[in-house]
Amino acid sequence: MSITAFTILVLVVYLAFLKVIALFAYRRSGTDTEDYFLSKREVPMLALVFTTMASLFSTGTIVSSPSAFFTMGSGYFWVFFFILVPVIMMLVVDKFWKLGKVKRFVTPAQLLEDFYGSKRVMIVTAVAGLLSMIPHAAAQMVAVGKTFEALTDGAIPYSVGVSLACFAIGLYVYFGGARAVIWTDVVQGTILGTFLLVSGVLVVHWAGGWGVLMENLVARAPEKAGFVSVGTGYYEYLIIALGLPFLPYVWQRMYMARSALSVARIVVVLPIIYLVLFFVAWVIGTAGITIFPDGLADGDSVLGAIFNRHAPVFGAFVLVAAFAGGMSTVDSQMLTAGSIISEDLRPLFPRKTDAGSDFRFARLATLALLLGIYSWSLLLEWRSVLSLIMLGIGVNVIFVPSVLGMFYWKKSSAVAAFWSLFLGLFVLLVKEFSPWGRLFPTPLGAASWAFLVSLAVFVVVSLSTNAKGLDSKREEYRSLLN
Repeated sequence: MSITAFTILVLVVYLAFLKVIALFAYRRSGTDTEDYFLSKREVPMLALVFTTMASLFSTGTIVSSPSAFFTMGSGYFWVFFFILVPVIMMLVVDKFWKLGKVKRFVTPAQLLEDFYGSKRVMIVTAVAGLLSMIPHAAAQMVAVGKTFEALTDGAIPYSVGVSLACFAIGLYVYFGGARAVIWTDVVQGTILGTFLLVSGVLVVHWAGGWGVLMENLVARAPEKAGFVSVGTGYYEYLIIALGLPFLPYVWQRMYMARSALSVARIVVVLPIIYLVLFFVAWVIGTAGITIFPDGLADGDSVLGAIFNRHAPVFGAFVLVAAFAGGMSTVDSQMLTAGSIISEDLRPLFPRKTDAGSDFRFARLATLALLLGIYSWSLLLEWRSVLSLIMLGIGVNVIFVPSVLGMFYWKKSSAVAAFWSLFLGLFVLLVKEFSPWGRLFPTPLGAASWAFLVSLAVFVVVSLSTNAKGLDSKREEYRSLLN
C-alpha cells in the first residue's frame, strides 16, 4: 500500500469514528435551539475544559505555530502573551455564566442587548462576532489543505483537503449540534494534545538531540534565538490577546457550563495547557531549522514536511491531528455562527413563528455560512494561516470597553456602546482591507487602532451622555451576580 493510500485510509477511519460519535449525540439531541446550541446548559467540568481547549488550540497550535517558530524564531515569542488571557477571563466569565443561566442567553449579543436595551447594539455585536469567526474558520481549512498537500507530495492537492474538511465538519455539525461538537471535541482535543507532545519528542531525536538542536539554532539562525520585535511590534499582539476571551464561541461556552466551578477551573487550567503546547510548538519549529537548513517554500508545511522525510507512514497521524485541530475549532465556530444568525439576525429574514422553523433555519444558516467560508478558503492557499487567525481574534478587541463597562463603570451608556462597537469595527476593516488604511500610521496595526478608537469613543460618549437610564439594569445585574 502506498503512503498516500495509507494516509487516506487512516483519515477515513478517523472520520468514520467521529461520525459514529456524532450519530449517538444526534439521537440524544432535542429539536430546540437551546439544546442544539448549548446542550441544555448542562456540560460537566471535564467536557467543558476539553471542548474549550479543543476550540482554542486549533491548527494555529499544531500547524501555524511550529511554522511561525521555524520562519520567525523569536519574532513569534509574542504568542506567549496569550498566557495572560485568564486575567481578562477572571473579570467576566463567571458573570457570563450566571447571567446566561438566569436570563437564558444563547448568544453574546443577547447579553449586551439586555443590559444596554438597544437593538442596534445587538446587531453590531452580532455582525462583528460573525466577521471575527470567518477568517479564523478559513484558517483551519487552509491549514488542513496545506498539510494534505505536504504529506502526500502533492498527490492530494490543497483543494481536495479543504473539501474533505468542509464535508466532514458539515455532517456532524448539522446532525449533532452542540452535543456532537462537545463529544467529538473530547476526542479531538485528546488527539491534538497527545500528538503534539509525541511529535516534540520525535523531532528532537530526528534533529540529533537537544544539544545539536540548540547549537544549530545559535550557529545557523542567531537572529531567531533572542527576543526580537517584528512587524507591528509586540504591543499589537498584546492588544490582540485581549480579544481572545470575547471570541463568540468561547463566550458561548460559558453559557454551556453546568456550574460556576466548571467555569472557574477553565481559567486555572487553560494557561497551563497553553504553556505546555506552545513550548512544544517552539521545539518543533526550532528542530525544523536543523532538519531543513535551506528552508522550505511554504513555512506552513514544516510539520508535515518533517514527518514526510523521517516517518512518512506516521505522517497520516499528522494529518489526523491537523484535522482534529481544525475541525474542533471550525465546528464550534459554525455552531456559534448559526446561533448568531438564527437568534440575533433572524428578524432580518422572513420567518414563521413556530420553534421548529427557527431550529431548521439555524441548521441551514450554519451550513450556508460553512459553504461560504469553504469557497473563500479555496482562494487562500497563498495566505499565511497565522495572519488569518490573528485577523479573526483581533476583531474581538472592540468588545472590551462595552463588556467591561457593563460591570465596572457606572458612566457607561447605550449610545456609547453602539458607537464604540460600530466605529471600532469600521476602523479595523478600513485599516485591514481598504487603501484608506494608509491614513492610520504604522507601526500600530488594525487591532490596535480598533481598540484605541473603541475605547476612546466609549469613554468620551459615555461622559457626554446620560447614563442614568441604565441604573435600574445595573441594580438588577448587581443583585443577580451577588
